[in-house]
Amino acid sequence: MKRILIVEDNVTLLQLQKDWLQREGFEVITAMNEPAARRLVRKRNFDLILSDVRLPEGDGISLLEWLERERRTVPFVIMTEYAS
Repeated sequence: MKRILIVEDNVTLLQLQKDWLQREGFEVITAMNEPAARRLVRKRNFDLILSDVRLPEGDGISLLEWLERERRTVPFVIMTEYAS
């Protein structure tokens, strides 16, 4: 089973994404900020990471940069609900 990490601080959006992906057969793990996401990535392997750009502690860009420094090659999608 493919494992996806969703990093999103909007609880409603997070739950929508999680529910949809689980219905499609994916294992979904969630984090609401960058430090929590880093802890999860250190402990588990993921097939995909979906991350919001703006997070309460850190952001999606710095999480992606950290993954590159750690030499972790995982597909990474940055999302935002902001129009600007």
